[in-house]
Amino acid sequence: MNSDTFYHFSKLPPEIRQHIWQYCPPHRVAEEDFPYFLLDGNESRQAGWTKSSTYENAQKPVIAFVNRESRRAALEHGQIWEPPDPHSLESIWVQPNRDALLLNYTRTCDLVMYGTINATSSVVVMFLWRAEGHKMQPCIVAEVLHPFNLKTLLDGDAASENPRIMYEQADTGDSGDIAGYAECIQQQKIVLGIAMAAISLHISAEAALDSGLFGLLGDAPVQLVDFDDEARLRQFYTLFKENALNEEPAVQTLFDLFLSSRFRTAVDTWTRQADWIIMANLWHYARESERYDDILGADPCSAWMPQLEDCFCFSMYEYLPNEDHPWVKQAREKAPKLRPQIMVRYCTRKCYTGEQLPDHRATNLWWNPDF
Repeated sequence: MNSDTFYHFSKLPPEIRQHIWQYCPPHRVAEEDFPYFLLDGNESRQAGWTKSSTYENAQKPVIAFVNRESRRAALEHGQIWEPPDPHSLESIWVQPNRDALLLNYTRTCDLVMYGTINATSSVVVMFLWRAEGHKMQPCIVAEVLHPFNLKTLLDGDAASENPRIMYEQADTGDSGDIAGYAECIQQQKIVLGIAMAAISLHISAEAALDSGLFGLLGDAPVQLVDFDDEARLRQFYTLFKENALNEEPAVQTLFDLFLSSRFRTAVDTWTRQADWIIMANLWHYARESERYDDILGADPCSAWMPQLEDCFCFSMYEYLPNEDHPWVKQAREKAPKLRPQIMVRYCTRKCYTGEQLPDHRATNLWWNPDF
């Protein structure tokens, strides 16, 4: 007899069974849209049809299909939600107060869909308010705030560059209206998850289930791991080595990088740069306010060290926030807290065979569910 099998569950009192079912819904990372990029540094290093795991991740959890009791528990935690944006999936299953909400959208999507980068601000701001409305932890791709190039890091170079910002406008050019994101996050008082990189494990559903790393019932195929959570990263690494190392040895390169001090240093550097961009945009926002004398004082340039001079643009290399300035102290207290993470997903397809690169299509306008 299998010692893991419990044959008397149906004989338990209904209230105890229902209490047990309440533990079964997964803690998911609900994706609004398909990943436009794999975030693995170079698609040819690790091809993966993220569409299949994203689509699976958008469905009801396994317990919704066991029996009426389990379905009741699932419905108590979750609901079908139809995101309003054209870039999003047509519908996803979300569990308010339980799931994280991930937006894979990047500025590149703007260029593809609209021929401009100006739509990013409204997309991200509306996403943040949706996450707030559903009481879900929001997460966006690092590139929305400041580019993080995993490919250059894999090749031995820096992953990000010191940011620059135009002196006369509250806009970082490629980064969109970051002041809008920051103001929104300040009002919600949330921690913003940042997907710095991603890795796909091409393993069987049985291996994913047995590992317990993708939900109790293996129905949470997308996970977010704090970039410095070495213990949990090593659990995923062990799962990969035990099930897919021989088929896809290139993935070890990614794990070796993620577990290295070089990666942690690169993420720390990016975080400081993203923080500078946020502060610079908030400064622009305050300076353009009709009440900026009350906010920044008579000389807004004194919020920087050395004191900012009239120029075309300024960079983090040249100027840093003046931490003794009253406005900077106030802005620091309200500034968004960033939580860099690594996205881990499992896929049951052998996508790596023949370098089957993913189709760069992120919207339901292009997606074919019969693929």
